[in-house]
Amino acid sequence: MKHFKYAAAIIILLFSALSVSAGNHIPARYISKDALRLEKKASGGRMFLITVIDSNDKDIGKRCEIDLDEITYTFSEIADWLFMDMEAPKVIMGDEFSKAAVDDAIDNWLQSQNPGKDDIVVFYYSGHGFRYPGDVSPYPRMWLKTTTDQDVSRNNLRMEEDIYERIRKMGAGVNLVISDCCNTTDAGDNANYDNITAPTRKRVVHKRPEDEEELDEEANFIERLFEPEYPLSILVTAADKSEFAGGKADFGGFFTFYFLEALSKCAFDGTIDADWKNIFKYADENASYRARSAACPEAKHTPQGRCVQTVKFKIDTE
Repeated sequence: MKHFKYAAAIIILLFSALSVSAGNHIPARYISKDALRLEKKASGGRMFLITVIDSNDKDIGKRCEIDLDEITYTFSEIADWLFMDMEAPKVIMGDEFSKAAVDDAIDNWLQSQNPGKDDIVVFYYSGHGFRYPGDVSPYPRMWLKTTTDQDVSRNNLRMEEDIYERIRKMGAGVNLVISDCCNTTDAGDNANYDNITAPTRKRVVHKRPEDEEELDEEANFIERLFEPEYPLSILVTAADKSEFAGGKADFGGFFTFYFLEALSKCAFDGTIDADWKNIFKYADENASYRARSAACPEAKHTPQGRCVQTVKFKIDTE
């Protein structure tokens, strides 16, 4: 199949050259876009998305479902702009939400796809998070409770050691491990953000420019993020140690909203310079602003008692 895609791209490019020499008129942008699409797909690049969503939780379930919709939509757009094949996302939610399902998604489903240097792997978690006092990693654990077993000690996975490091070893060119969850020592704690004013959600559809030159310029933004010169792995979470991660049932997680907003501004129109550190800076400033609207006596807070939320991330290149 890969050889066929290469052949198709070459045929289109040859056809373009012959048509020009013969004086035939073929719209340049039509040829350019199709040739580019085939050339990109010929590389064999694929996107894999694993989403772990605590949709059954009575406190944050609705918020997590909104996060799922927005993450899936945005990364589908990104795959489309990069002319990549996006495999059907692996969604773990509802009654399937469990530690066993996450392990299976990584060790069996993702491993069987044999991700390579042209591929992108995205792992996203929206649910309850926590940490043990003795945890060395600043990143949280996922609380992967089930309906029949909510024991924290049996139902957790560490974002850094159990997810990030395991996915990184599989060899994809770009790995993104993202979590929107609390990072306190009690898995069930949460602040009340219901009365916080949040912006109205408005989904923007990003269409490819019709003009060839504009298309090339726009494509460059997204390629700077997702087609690095060297393998790239990123681990990011919504809250640092001892902090809550804010969000609302009708809005989703504050971090997820502003992370995706910044990602879109970088990837699709360049209003934020296309650099991952700029994306996390934008998400941190805006999510922390929203979080400070809530009282936070049981987690890290300002002298005025307002919630502190700090985006934590690391970027590994190899």
